[in-house]
Amino acid sequence: MTQNVKTKIIKKNFSEFILKKQPFKKDQLVVHVKYGIGRYIGLCTLNTKGIVAEYCVIMYANQAKLYVPITSIELIKSYGFTTFSEIPLHTLGNKKWSLDCKKIKKKIFDVAIQLIDNESHRLLRKGFSFKKNIQEYYNFCNKCPYFITKDQQKSIKEIINDMKKPIPMDRLLCGDVGFGKTEIAMRAAFIALDNKKQVALLVPTTLLAQQHYHTFKNRFSEYTYNIDTYSRFTSLSEERNIQKKIKRGNIHILIGTHKILSKSLIWKNLGLLIIDEEHRFGVYHKEKIKGLYINIDVLTLTATPIPRTLHMSSLGIRDLSIISTPPKKRLAIKTIVQYFNDQTIRKAIIKELKRGGQIYYIYNIIKNIEEKKKYLSRLIPEARIQISHGKIPRKDLHKIMCKFLNKDFDILICTTIIDTGIHISNVNTIIIEHADKFGLSQLHQLRGRIGRSEIQAYAFFFMSKTMKTSKKAQERLNLIQSLTNLGSGFTLSIHDSEIRGVGELLGKNQSGHIKTIGIKLYKKFLSNAIDEITKSKNKNTLHELNSNNKYVDIQLHISAIFPEDYISDVNLRLFFYKQVSRINNNKKLKHLKKKLHLLFGALPICVKNLFLLKQVKILSSKIGIKKIQCSKKRVCLAFNKQNILNTNWICKKIIKNPNNWKLNADKLYYYQSFNNSIDILFWIKKFLKNIIKNRLINMITIE
Repeated sequence: MTQNVKTKIIKKNFSEFILKKQPFKKDQLVVHVKYGIGRYIGLCTLNTKGIVAEYCVIMYANQAKLYVPITSIELIKSYGFTTFSEIPLHTLGNKKWSLDCKKIKKKIFDVAIQLIDNESHRLLRKGFSFKKNIQEYYNFCNKCPYFITKDQQKSIKEIINDMKKPIPMDRLLCGDVGFGKTEIAMRAAFIALDNKKQVALLVPTTLLAQQHYHTFKNRFSEYTYNIDTYSRFTSLSEERNIQKKIKRGNIHILIGTHKILSKSLIWKNLGLLIIDEEHRFGVYHKEKIKGLYINIDVLTLTATPIPRTLHMSSLGIRDLSIISTPPKKRLAIKTIVQYFNDQTIRKAIIKELKRGGQIYYIYNIIKNIEEKKKYLSRLIPEARIQISHGKIPRKDLHKIMCKFLNKDFDILICTTIIDTGIHISNVNTIIIEHADKFGLSQLHQLRGRIGRSEIQAYAFFFMSKTMKTSKKAQERLNLIQSLTNLGSGFTLSIHDSEIRGVGELLGKNQSGHIKTIGIKLYKKFLSNAIDEITKSKNKNTLHELNSNNKYVDIQLHISAIFPEDYISDVNLRLFFYKQVSRINNNKKLKHLKKKLHLLFGALPICVKNLFLLKQVKILSSKIGIKKIQCSKKRVCLAFNKQNILNTNWICKKIIKNPNNWKLNADKLYYYQSFNNSIDILFWIKKFLKNIIKNRLINMITIE
């Protein structure tokens, strides 16, 4: 393959990638950190006295436009995933935005303190340090009937490392439905059992408890460990018996619903709590878990993490392992979203029956479910149909699910009772009525009940013809239809966090703040607050300066852009501007320059200027410079209060050449006639490197 062909393929693949990764889309709500919420209009190029510059144009209230230099694109954040047409635009020049930000920053700072305090308490608690018997563990792993992916291997390694530590584990394992989370949980359970510890597995439904019970029994069949279930299926006499056995240590793994959280259950030596599908447990149950299992290792499994957990993981407050690789030969589920159509339903069911498969029909209105059965019996008389929902007596419900598993009937009309963990490989078509009434995570969970084998699976999401679908519901359905790739659960959660907000971070609703400033800026403020608090004890480092003084205002008359004749596509230009703004070290900057050279050819002067300008910004943020102003005869550097300027070193330079230098409060002036702006930029870069080279060990605070 020639180099030209390779380059063309790379360009084509990259263009497709960009379509999904555009930082801003036209008419999207954005937030400028200084001016507030506006609507992104697009890019424009302006020529001012021979200097060509590109700007992001943002529309504010009263049709006022703000032109933001592309070199300051880091000041613009996306408001969130959706357009939120009801959100009013801010008025330029109005003080309301800055006042709102000050108030919210203070509130967020309090949230950050509490989050860190909660985490530090966990780190101070004494946990059990598990030991891994290599040979025993190896023998257990060898009995696994499936091929283990690299992601699974990485995740179990992270979990075992946590279990070995003398502090309690709190790890979230995120993997799409059917990606092998249960196998990883069983390996963690084996290590706990091998250390003479008991294991509790908490699940949201009795059906899932039964299924996990059978899975664990099969996997541990060669061992003498006693495994039992504890749910609403458990009789009073069985309950008493289980409570006695748990206290004596005669039950090694107990799988159950929230009944496991009962105070009447006293464990002899509990070492590991596994929580499956955390999003199904409410705040009350989570608070109970915190109280009951203070010093116990906790492993949480989820396909679609709730926004709060996802956000805490992204901030580094909670440990996260991700399984993004699907099992071999797994096919993506074909997803169809449309208005209710009985002919489409008949066609889909007949197609599944002809290949010997079964169907889930989700109908969430219990009072009308019998009528729905009659309707389907008339529509598909050749199909055998049964009903299942939460109000059916527990023994009857268990019998129905067993019959469905044994293929005694074809269609199970049911409520969302099957939306967590139920695994019947012969069911590969799911039909959901009133799909617009379900949440994003729930739709993904329901779709995950099918497609567990190598057979092509189909999910039909129907909306009502007679009832109007809300804008947000339509948005959810469009999103779930577009994200059908294997492993899309994590992506859905990220979008869900933007649709709903990161929510109940500490049991106190933060959604009002998110609506005011947008989720991206909320996350940034919270992340900055956490950085500030955690690093306040060690202020004598370059790293601390680099994290707190990221934005540097450089006023220099120079063309520093991606010209249209170099990158013609406006979305590509915007993408690369965003890439440049996010880079914080020279190594990544060089890598990006190489990528651009490969994709578009040799870098023009104005592109080289853009990279040179970014190098100066990176150096400035390390030093603690907040602003650089330049003219042909003078350079002015304005410093933050915290900086690494060695005043002894600079004073020697001033004494040596008093006509060239001036130090005034927090500003340093250098006087010299420069030929052009490029010379100024190169001089600044060299001088900043010298400041770092001659920095003091302790930072100087300029008063």
